[in-house]
Amino acid sequence: MLKKIAIAVVLIVVVVIAGLYIYRHAIIRYYTEKIIRENLPGYIKIDKIDFDFTDNKVSFKNFRILNAPGFSSQYFLKISDISCKYSIMGKGIPTGLEIRDVLLSGADLRIERSRDSIVNAARMENFIQSFSPPSSLRVPPQQDEAIYKNEIASVPRKDSVKSIPDSKDLSGLIKLPVSFNIKNAKLVFLDKVPYDNPYIIAIESVNGQVLMNFKDNYSGITSLSFTLSGCLNGDKEETIQWLASLDPNKPKLTMSNRFEVSGLDLPTFEPYYDSFSPLIFRRGRVSGTLVFDFNDGNIGSKNEIYLSNLAFSVKKGYENAQMWGTTVPEIMRYFTTTSGDIVFDFKLKGDMTKPEFYLGPISKRALTSMVINKVAAYAIDQAAKQSGVNDMGKAKEAIDMFRQLLKKQ
Repeated sequence: MLKKIAIAVVLIVVVVIAGLYIYRHAIIRYYTEKIIRENLPGYIKIDKIDFDFTDNKVSFKNFRILNAPGFSSQYFLKISDISCKYSIMGKGIPTGLEIRDVLLSGADLRIERSRDSIVNAARMENFIQSFSPPSSLRVPPQQDEAIYKNEIASVPRKDSVKSIPDSKDLSGLIKLPVSFNIKNAKLVFLDKVPYDNPYIIAIESVNGQVLMNFKDNYSGITSLSFTLSGCLNGDKEETIQWLASLDPNKPKLTMSNRFEVSGLDLPTFEPYYDSFSPLIFRRGRVSGTLVFDFNDGNIGSKNEIYLSNLAFSVKKGYENAQMWGTTVPEIMRYFTTTSGDIVFDFKLKGDMTKPEFYLGPISKRALTSMVINKVAAYAIDQAAKQSGVNDMGKAKEAIDMFRQLLKKQ
């Protein structure tokens, strides 16, 4: 009798183990999706979760983060596909997952500035905090279970799921990496300040890496930085590399930005230079380094740009206007290099809604050279009139001498 009982027990154990082995993928799928869906905060939406058990990969289809209220775009971020590798934490399936090697494909990030100069990125922190994390894990809704009913017939249901902890938060169940790789993304800047209609600039075909640190339970982001490269409005000849870091915990925009640009279409940026420029640029390419730092709503910007292939005209009212003691066309001549490019550097400081404009050292040297020529020519002209000197060679030597003297001052 004991022998038969022992054999029966062994057979039962074998059947149980075999059943667990046969349905192990379905069980992992069921509990993983249960953990993810039932603990996602309300501002995150996911259409579908796929598993590749051969390579221990999981992918999330149509991942979305809602935008802060008051902005035109419904979503702050949309990602067509997030793929990653995973491993089970601990010995039990419900213990949690560790995620690594994350790749975000087809991301679409919308940065928007409202008419009162509020940027949605600065509002996302408070918006995210307005969503309370779930206090406990719940059994997935019936419609979610139906998706897997053919695979998980043996998985415990509503009245028998006892092994999942009731109060474990999302950060304890899913461990996310700090680094995220980006492929074929799009950054859209929608600005409602310059014109009545929103002005849009897009950086497309973006690739790079994003670094993020999260708060407990993934209730918010403590820091964000990235290195990305792409092309302006889909033109592969107009390249941009963007290095940035953001402090999402400040109520006003606090963010550092450095752009290395090459061959950008100058008129695209007309809303941002038009109020400072006496010229209308019909054509032109921009290359150089642009730095835009924002500190609690204040801007600090230091920029050095090279303008090529220019076609421009002087704005109405500036044709004969005197700027820095001369006309605008003559000023442009002093900023032009021997290759025909115009080199110009400038700074922006102050409140980001009304920044103040300053010349950089290169621009100051160009203007200094212009002033030297004018002062020297005027001085020699006066000296020649007083002394009756008519020898142009001697006058030229005197002008050069005056230039050298003025440069030393």
